[in-house]
Amino acid sequence: LPPVLTIHGDSDKVVPYSHAVRLHKALDAAEVPNKLVTIPGGGHGGFTRGQMAGIFKEIREFLSANNIWKPQMVQGR
Repeated sequence: LPPVLTIHGDSDKVVPYSHAVRLHKALDAAEVPNKLVTIPGGGHGGFTRGQMAGIFKEIREFLSANNIWKPQMVQGR
């Protein structure tokens, strides 16, 4: 399996947070590279601007750490 990134709000009323925890543990047991990012107080989407900034940071770091994506140097920034 490819590396798996799971982002889950711990207050999700649609998909229980425990499902994300179980998935993370199963992936660990199968030695699949993975990361569970918990959004404290987060529901099923509808995240705040601040939460989204953190989520995007986690996505970039995960993709880079797993050699899926490398940030390009941007001139003038």
